[in-house]
Amino acid sequence: MTLALGLIALSGLTHIASAPPQAASASTTATDPAVVETAQRFVELIDQGRWADSYRLTTTSFRKLNSEQVWATTSQNVRTPLGKLVSRTFLSQDDIPAPPAGYQMVRFNTRFGTSAPVVETVTLERENGEWRVAGIYVG
Repeated sequence: MTLALGLIALSGLTHIASAPPQAASASTTATDPAVVETAQRFVELIDQGRWADSYRLTTTSFRKLNSEQVWATTSQNVRTPLGKLVSRTFLSQDDIPAPPAGYQMVRFNTRFGTSAPVVETVTLERENGEWRVAGIYVG
């Protein structure tokens, strides 16, 4: 999932309330602080409109599919109308055992000034020893 597609999907979802959080399972009980911290830093940069800085936290595969300009334009078009961040609460972290090395999904329950609560899902992949953002979905 590319980040741009996830953000585009957000544009039609600002009026839909998020699903209630699911009960914690074995995959969500053990969190990796480095994963959660990277996801948090990424969404904070987006909140601040720091598109280039957030782009630098993405994976090589993401950058092959999305130029920095495409990312900045899409992010601004989708994020800005949501308004100021009101609250963001960590919901869960899931280990997704997919090839080649798996992914981590971090979810936040987020409320913006002009929307009902939404769930932000940040997907991360380990690349060169660091957690990098492979995608984001808001809805």
